[in-house]
Amino acid sequence: MLFDLKSDDFSLPVYADLPLGCLQRTQGGLDDEVLISIDFAINSDKNGLKALEFLSWWVRDLARSGWSVQLRALALPPIAGQLGKTLTFTIDYFYRDPAQDMQQLLDKVLELAESLNAAKQMYLE
Repeated sequence: MLFDLKSDDFSLPVYADLPLGCLQRTQGGLDDEVLISIDFAINSDKNGLKALEFLSWWVRDLARSGWSVQLRALALPPIAGQLGKTLTFTIDYFYRDPAQDMQQLLDKVLELAESLNAAKQMYLE
């Protein structure tokens, strides 16, 4: 649960890949909030960029319709030949449920998956 996380923890390496900009705004997680992050990488070619552009549009469209989602880029520090080799991406979904009902969470994740599949079928096939 994100509500256990406090802003003093953000500098610790174990939390480096969390959506710290969002969490800074609320001084940590909100009550009853869970973060689901889906990490992925792309091929560094035209097809990879097209896939990233499509996912970026899909996430933005979800956020515009009320979902608490975002897409972020992640990378390690540019040391010892790492620059250009560590870029990955993550889709963050912030889910709040005072009942903490796992089935409701799984249903929301399924809804996201179905939304992505429908968008893919509508625009890419």
